[in-house]
Amino acid sequence: MSPSHDAAGSPRPASVRDREAALEARLRALAADLDDGPAPGFRAATRARLVAMAAVRPPAPAPPRGLRARLRPGRGARRSRLTAAVAGAVLAVTATGALVALSTGAGPGDALYGLKRGTEQTQLALAGDERGPTLLQLATTRLQELDGLADGGAPAPLVRDTLATMDAQTTEGAALVSTEALGARDAAPLTALADWARQQRSGLADLRAALPGDTGGAATGSIDLVGRIGARAERLRTALSCAGGPATSGRDELGPVPAPCAAPGTPEPSAPGAPATVPADPAGETPPAAPTPDPVPAAPSSGGGSGGATGSAPAPGAPTPPVGTPAPTTPAPDGGPVPPLPVPGGSGTSPSPSSTPPPVLDTPLSTCLLPPLLC
Repeated sequence: MSPSHDAAGSPRPASVRDREAALEARLRALAADLDDGPAPGFRAATRARLVAMAAVRPPAPAPPRGLRARLRPGRGARRSRLTAAVAGAVLAVTATGALVALSTGAGPGDALYGLKRGTEQTQLALAGDERGPTLLQLATTRLQELDGLADGGAPAPLVRDTLATMDAQTTEGAALVSTEALGARDAAPLTALADWARQQRSGLADLRAALPGDTGGAATGSIDLVGRIGARAERLRTALSCAGGPATSGRDELGPVPAPCAAPGTPEPSAPGAPATVPADPAGETPPAAPTPDPVPAAPSSGGGSGGATGSAPAPGAPTPPVGTPAPTTPAPDGGPVPPLPVPGGSGTSPSPSSTPPPVLDTPLSTCLLPPLLC
């Protein structure tokens, strides 16, 4: 197709051809300018535009001042100290746990033995109601340590100290177990205590020959102590089975002391000062009280004197005249007898023993038997 014809092949007008030629020439001129860089004017305008946009950017925040400036770095410092403290605590707990694990196999005289005993004290403090069995378990640990001392030829003072510690733990543990068993009326702890004492005594007996010679007496005392604890546990089991409840008679270093069971029907002892109980008759009747003897009436007495006589009661300890005996008479100044005074309201005779004697009249007797004018 030629420039003078269109797409359909028809000839174009001259004016159209001129316009297309002018447009083509313009496009070629623009293409020559695009192959080079931007024009200097365009560069200057664009740079001025970017500088103006940067000038309107918001300013940066002002740095903190005063108290805020002081607190900001302190917060980070505290955080750092807290992190260091937590890390140190974790390391300390880990190291302590490793030392405790290593001290479980330490024996008397070792460097970690003090840490082991301290761990045992903490275990006792947290035992609560299980303090008694825990003490007996620690006494068994002391026996195992004695076995190690015998094999290693330890000095005698160290062996004696270990035996003393074992005896103290054994005594306290046995007393606690016995007391709790009687309080709960449960024979199972006493059975376990008797079995433990039997095993502990057997272990000590086997170990005594291997201990140093001058510690044999202390080892024998420990064996006797464990034997007494086993016997006490057996007796407490019997006392626990009494019909009237656990029969005990006080306490000692090993705990409650057992007592024989009371016989059926035996009355309990009354408190001091309480009235005695009279046993009932087999037939169901109460025996009569013993008869009380009747009081012996006091005989009237008379006395003489210049001013009169006054009756007085017999002195304490003086013999009492029998009933029916006439009262003695007091001689008058002229030698005549003075008759006894009659009893008012009576027949002049002594009252019968079964009746209450009347009161004795204390009447003064005159010593003048003549007329009043001569006296």
